[in-house]
Amino acid sequence: MRLMDMTSFVIIGENIHCTRIFKRGGIHAVELPGGGEGIKFTTGGESRVLPIPAHWGEVSPAYNDGKVKHVAVAVYIATEAGGDDVPVALDYLCSVARRQIDAGANFLDINVDEYTNDSVKRAETMTWLASFLGEHFDTPLSIDSSDPAVIAAGLAACRTDAGSPMCNSVSLERADCIDVVAQYGADVIVSAAGRSDMPSTPDERMANFNEIVPMLEAAGVERAKMHLDPLVFPLSTDPNHGKNFMETTRQAAAAFGGVHLGGGLSNVSFGMPQRKLLNMVFTWLCVQAGSDSGIIDPTSMPREAIAALDTESEPFKLAKSFLMGEDAYGMEFIAAHREGRLT
Repeated sequence: MRLMDMTSFVIIGENIHCTRIFKRGGIHAVELPGGGEGIKFTTGGESRVLPIPAHWGEVSPAYNDGKVKHVAVAVYIATEAGGDDVPVALDYLCSVARRQIDAGANFLDINVDEYTNDSVKRAETMTWLASFLGEHFDTPLSIDSSDPAVIAAGLAACRTDAGSPMCNSVSLERADCIDVVAQYGADVIVSAAGRSDMPSTPDERMANFNEIVPMLEAAGVERAKMHLDPLVFPLSTDPNHGKNFMETTRQAAAAFGGVHLGGGLSNVSFGMPQRKLLNMVFTWLCVQAGSDSGIIDPTSMPREAIAALDTESEPFKLAKSFLMGEDAYGMEFIAAHREGRLT
């Protein structure tokens, strides 16, 4: 079996997000001796526990529904709650970052949008998090936000001696971020989103790229810093989403020499079983179509594992058929999952 070459694939590690959730009572949970709950983790070979504040359900309503926004817990303790748990909160954030770096991440994507609805506080929190990570790691940061002010604050806080930071993202809808990208010499994820809607077909995606790429070039952003994102939508909502993404990738690779091509590749599997298998096979197929970057979790799907996928195996073939739109809504894939044939 011939391995796919993944050595130059740019990994944008996706886990330092205040959206990230652990299940209460799940494998990451632990009961504290004096009552309450904590999040267990390992750092430097030592087992540790990050206590969850007793009033966390008031700060994060998702907690009352059984969901622990674990990165948000650490950020809250470190920046607001204070007290004796601050050192363990800082160690927790470092452990999340270190695991991704050790797994091959080229950028660390950080997002605090769901930490607070207050734009000023978001910018302050992003400034703190970008500064903190920059003090501890040399890996460049990808500043991820729907708020241009937060992106500007994050890029301003990034180190200037650790490689170009990244902006996640600009689009026709968010063209006001282009000047900020140029100001900080940042790499940039270039979304195929339109001014007021999301594209559906490859033609619609390419039309948006044909408009936004010249705008970036006019601002002085080199193609080598652009990571074009044709937008990955879940297969659970339309069986053609994977096929359309890969076709746009092929067309963009031919049309825009010198750019990178990628996107949030794990989005494809939302709502489906066997998400890791689908994500890995989708990444393999995208690389075959021309992708050379991606927002993924390298701790669960390292480059080496993707490159070594057995393309002749039944799980690979069933996943590929679903991802290419041949198995409509994954009926055969889901049946195989229920029968235990995808392990």
